[in-house]
Amino acid sequence: MPSKIVDLSARSKILRDEPFHVHFWECTPKEYLSQLKSPRKLLAKMGIEIPADCRIETTIENHDWLEEHTKGFAAANGTIICNVGGGNIARGVYRIVSYAHDHSSIGKFKKRLLHSPELEEATGKR
Repeated sequence: MPSKIVDLSARSKILRDEPFHVHFWECTPKEYLSQLKSPRKLLAKMGIEIPADCRIETTIENHDWLEEHTKGFAAANGTIICNVGGGNIARGVYRIVSYAHDHSSIGKFKKRLLHSPELEEATGKR
């Protein structure tokens, strides 16, 4: 079962009112293979129901890195695959963008946020 499942639509009133979902989750290589083999089934386990008439598209941003660092998805070596999915309400597609990295990169990079976590939206250049 994937971890760190976040419904970004639930976290933001702005996204909640939009005619699409936005979700985030993390997978191990084994879980990711399950996602690739049967995406509706894995999404349903997370509570993301995709209707039969809504197609699912997946993009792997660094497929070659993922294959190399997991020995063809066989190694459970701490590789994490982060996924952001969105769509499905007024759109007949749910798109998933996946990015693999190792655990050591979590918290390693300084981010410049557009607004503080307690605000709902950015007000312009800071």
